[in-house]
Amino acid sequence: MQITNVKHIFALLCAINVLNYIDRGIVPGAPIQFQWFIHHTLDIAADRVSIYIGLLVSVFIASYSVFICVFGYLSIRRRPFRLAAFGLILLTLSIALCGLARPMKNYYLLLVGRLLSGVGESSFQAVTPSFIDQHAPPHKRTLWLGLFGCAISAGTALGYSYGSLTAQTIGWDWGFYLTAIAMAPLAYLCYTGIPARFDLPMIQETTQPHQDVIADDMRRGSSLTISFLPELWSVMQSPLFLTATFGWAAYSFTLAGLASFGPAILIGSNTLDEKYASTAFGGIVVLAGLVGSPLGGFAVDFQCKAQESDADHRLYVVTRQMFVLVSGGIACVFGSAAMMDVAAAFLAFLFFGLVLLFMTQSAFTVCVLLSVTRSRQGFALGLSTFLLHLLGDVPSPILLGYLKDQWAPDCGTVVDEVLDSEMLNPMCSVTGKGGLQRLLFFAYGWLTMTAFFWGLAFLLGRRQLLRPQKRSMFDTAIPMMGSV
Repeated sequence: MQITNVKHIFALLCAINVLNYIDRGIVPGAPIQFQWFIHHTLDIAADRVSIYIGLLVSVFIASYSVFICVFGYLSIRRRPFRLAAFGLILLTLSIALCGLARPMKNYYLLLVGRLLSGVGESSFQAVTPSFIDQHAPPHKRTLWLGLFGCAISAGTALGYSYGSLTAQTIGWDWGFYLTAIAMAPLAYLCYTGIPARFDLPMIQETTQPHQDVIADDMRRGSSLTISFLPELWSVMQSPLFLTATFGWAAYSFTLAGLASFGPAILIGSNTLDEKYASTAFGGIVVLAGLVGSPLGGFAVDFQCKAQESDADHRLYVVTRQMFVLVSGGIACVFGSAAMMDVAAAFLAFLFFGLVLLFMTQSAFTVCVLLSVTRSRQGFALGLSTFLLHLLGDVPSPILLGYLKDQWAPDCGTVVDEVLDSEMLNPMCSVTGKGGLQRLLFFAYGWLTMTAFFWGLAFLLGRRQLLRPQKRSMFDTAIPMMGSV
């Protein structure tokens, strides 16, 4: 079955993305059950398990960040959706492998499953943003990227609730099994259902508006003999690419920390009850994502109205939006950490902070796309993702897990001997609350580096706008080779 309508392909991509992030949310959505699994299978003290929870997240992100760069590079010369389909098949099998870890009582099997899941998902994430930017209606290009970002928020929130629900009812292993079953037909559609005209290597993109790009790339020597290091060097020469990526890495450090330990912090500090902490936290995330991601894309498109093909104006708009909104988001999330004793105030500040932060997602993607030639966009996205995970998502869960064990050692899982079930140590809300609040302030403080780097990106975007020589959306020149 061929999917000939680009809107239907976009819907398929969003559905796959939702499932990807549901898979990611299963572990942090059931912190008590996974803490007990680690304590029981590894014979680790209850006050030392958080670092192993963080390792599950970090090993996924590590493999993801390495292979998204590989798949981004391969997409220059190979069919991107064919690459994505093979990766999704691997993802389906690895999710099922994660489920097998519970009946086999093997933490390392779960660890390998998370590692392979990162490899599988990376192929999909390496190619989709560039496809959306190229094939979406010009006046809705950034809005579509924002809607794709909604799938991330929706999947993350659903993953928290889904992980919590399955862990408390049928078992978290079935949470993984059911996700794998749902992913299998979507992977098959991605393999067989994408028409060839939508599945061309970046260097062979032949849609009419981009003919000048292909001709220019060919004149510059871009061919099927492209080597990795020259491509890497070409992308890394852009100060705009570097400042945007380093800022996003700091942003990802904070969000990865919240994703890994947000529900655990809310439960341990007695801000919310265990029964609905994951659902409430996930609900805040999904609502903020559903509002912020498309609103951010709409804001960019609105500011670029009648100037959709002016790359310099669009670049200025997205860098300004990134800097202004992350600054506002920082103020709100710090307010949430200060109000942990008042659940409603905490959730309100967190919601508005996340809305502002999510409004930067599609703007950041556009910023990276405009920092390189069109044929290198997939590789640039992959390299950007590698760097942001290397500096953000990978160290964050491990470092925050270590700090949680050090600052709140009484917040591990114990067994209720009466009910014979896992529960949080009752002393956590008494002796560990201060440490959990300090942990939250530490994670939020990382965002100040995002504001710094995106401030530099804004200055670069403004300088590019003021230059007499203008670029179109289809210009192949790499912008801003100099420094600030």
